[in-house]
Amino acid sequence: MQESSEEWTEKYRPKKLSEVVGNGKAIEELKEWADAVVKSKKAVILHGPPGCGKTSAAYALASERGWEVIELNASDQRNAGVIKSIVGPATTSNTFSKATRLIILDEADNIHGNEDRGGTKAITEIVKRSTQPIILIANDKYGMGRALLRNCKLINFQRIKTGTVFRVLKEISNKEGIAINDEAMLILAKNANGDLRSAINDLLAISMSESKLEGGKIATGERDIEEDIFDVLKKIFGGYEMQEALTSLYGLDKTPEESIQWLYKNFSYQYNDKSFLHGLQYLSRADMFLGRARRRENFKFWRYTSSLMVCGVLSAREMLREKRMQRYFRSPWQREQRTGESIKSMPVSDDVAKKIAEYCKVPVSYARFFVIPFLTILFRDDKKATDITASLRLDEPQIASLMCGTDKEEKAKRIYHGAFAIAVKKRSVAKVEVGEELIKTKEVKSQKSLADFF
Repeated sequence: MQESSEEWTEKYRPKKLSEVVGNGKAIEELKEWADAVVKSKKAVILHGPPGCGKTSAAYALASERGWEVIELNASDQRNAGVIKSIVGPATTSNTFSKATRLIILDEADNIHGNEDRGGTKAITEIVKRSTQPIILIANDKYGMGRALLRNCKLINFQRIKTGTVFRVLKEISNKEGIAINDEAMLILAKNANGDLRSAINDLLAISMSESKLEGGKIATGERDIEEDIFDVLKKIFGGYEMQEALTSLYGLDKTPEESIQWLYKNFSYQYNDKSFLHGLQYLSRADMFLGRARRRENFKFWRYTSSLMVCGVLSAREMLREKRMQRYFRSPWQREQRTGESIKSMPVSDDVAKKIAEYCKVPVSYARFFVIPFLTILFRDDKKATDITASLRLDEPQIASLMCGTDKEEKAKRIYHGAFAIAVKKRSVAKVEVGEELIKTKEVKSQKSLADFF
């Protein structure tokens, strides 16, 4: 009888760091942290997608160094009291043999709910005063509090490449005597999407039901694959139902703070003025919850932001009468790397935001997030664009960044010259007014007052 999948994954779990595959750079960083743990931060966060070797690396490190392991995983109750009573003493005292204790907290990004109440705060306090090394394992580093992130070293694990997964599966199948051809093995490796643990489980599951495994007998359905941002935008803006759009957004490997920037950028290009303002109400509420998540370090608010973002787009879509375009744009906050071009220290939109902030006496983030989307609408009117340009003293690239269309460079040049003329006229008027004011002042001073006669 075949062993269970748990026994298989444990049976082939790496015993040394050199046996952990697919994340050489992360392993080297983990070794450096372990070598300097006395002087450096006591805690490290291993974060990355499931099945990429984070837990295996932690146990392999303990095995190599001869460290005693104390683990607290998701199946345990992890509220503040439990963490302080179990993990707390282990981090501040040594055993009689003075052996180093490694505390491993698995699924550290899932400490939520009533059962784990106060857990994140307790872990942060323990990390600050610990004398023993601590490894926190998480799929999403943003699922933990900001205070905890500041006090830990971060090491990122990547999805394991298909070729590496294939080699591991091949080695296991040879050891287990499984008759499977390379075509079937490759399909298993591709379907795993970088999750080695799942690939091993799949290999066991199908080996129990088939005597000889071939490519044609392997289902080609893929696992939950990280969706490309432009595919997600198509689903959100392109007429899909809310649940499908939400599922697409959840599958994206971006935080809500990044996602909302992409939505803001594309929102003004997709909808007319009325529908834009209607949908913006929902997006502004989403931004409020993002602010609360940052201030309170409670990232459970993120679940509301995603729903509000999608609702904002869908509600605007219902009001839309004129579809503008089906092209999607990069977020202006994402610096675009281009070969052969000099990369500016800051995007043009940031320069515009600074000028708006200085003129309106508002924070730069407010100008970037709330004012610029409205300017893209106002700049559709040449007269308004010219007046705003004159007030903010924008240059041609900055004007062009607020416009859309194929001939926006020509329009930007025309608006710039018009704004320059307005600015010159204002300066001339200002000089005349200052001159007149000086003459009036001299005339007033030349008049004798009653006090001059005494």
